[in-house]
Amino acid sequence: MSQAMTFSVTCPTQVEFGAGVSTSLIGHLPRGTRAVAVLTGASGTVAKPILQDLRRSGLEVAQVRCPAEPSVASVSSTLAQLAGSRPDVVVACGGGAVVDTGKIVAFLLSHGLDMMEDFDRFDQELLIRPPSIPCIAVPTTAGTGAEVTSNSVVSVASRGAKLSLRGRALNPAIALVDPSLMTGAPEHVILGSGLDAVTQVIESYTSNAATPFSDGLSLLGIGRGLRALRGVVEQGGAASWDEMAWVSLSSGIALANSGLGAAHGLAAVIGGQYDAPHGALCGRLLIPVLRCNSARADPRSTASKRIAECASMISDVFPPLGNGDDFSGFDAWMSDHSLPRLSDWGVEANALDTLACGGLNASSSKKNAVELRHEDFVKILEGAL
Repeated sequence: MSQAMTFSVTCPTQVEFGAGVSTSLIGHLPRGTRAVAVLTGASGTVAKPILQDLRRSGLEVAQVRCPAEPSVASVSSTLAQLAGSRPDVVVACGGGAVVDTGKIVAFLLSHGLDMMEDFDRFDQELLIRPPSIPCIAVPTTAGTGAEVTSNSVVSVASRGAKLSLRGRALNPAIALVDPSLMTGAPEHVILGSGLDAVTQVIESYTSNAATPFSDGLSLLGIGRGLRALRGVVEQGGAASWDEMAWVSLSSGIALANSGLGAAHGLAAVIGGQYDAPHGALCGRLLIPVLRCNSARADPRSTASKRIAECASMISDVFPPLGNGDDFSGFDAWMSDHSLPRLSDWGVEANALDTLACGGLNASSSKKNAVELRHEDFVKILEGAL
């Protein structure tokens, strides 16, 4: 892996960060806004103050609940619930699944399009410019960084996979990143989301397409993210939440400029075939991927150096067990906090060969720290099973 010294920088989303910034939402609405579509999670509890503020301002508000990660069917359902109305703005107030859905819905409504399984056939000219109906992202979990990325991941049942719709049109116009909204999620959501953010900064830093810009975000984010993850899971203090929210945000900006790696490649494949949450999958796959990358990297290479740096930062926060390697303490900590294994989601040994094929060909895997073979992907899956 060589450092790319000719690169572009992408972050077209306006970001407001800090406890309480979500209360400024109305001031960020486009001039002349009359109708707002608010997408929330299943309960919508965290979004209640935002909904109240919008309604008190005399705006027409349509709330749509998005209880699961986006699929062709769920996006179509959201559009159906908004039929007959044309919001001036889409507000996505929820976790990464809600934000991803909001980004797609804003794009589709802007052009009067329906969601379809072959969404790769959408006119690319439409995807390279901002939509006429903007999306304002208000994340309520610290994980995906979807509030600053130009893609949305969608489960396509007919293909048994998760695929990305990509383009400038998918970038939210504004992201209001308010750590105070993130503290009430269930522990398994906090753990899975935080592991997603940590995996993203690690894979961004070790990516074969990393740039000096992405390095500036990801390298500092690794140690901070690991400490914040431990803090929000074990204590939940405000300082840890501020750090976790920042690492999540910066991981989204970093990955948009560097790509990811095999953990995310495999997570996309497995998530398309099993009912398993994306962040938890990334966390369960991270250590087997790091171990495989470490074994396969040329000891003289930049990739090897970067993987070793990650190992050192991990062992600083999660001390190794006995004679275990630098990753063993983190691996044990995840299990101690009830992170499921692949078998808990129904993955069986006879499926590993097929999943390995999918992981090998996944787009995220193309930017993995080192080039992995089919048998490497099988070994990774075995380590997470």
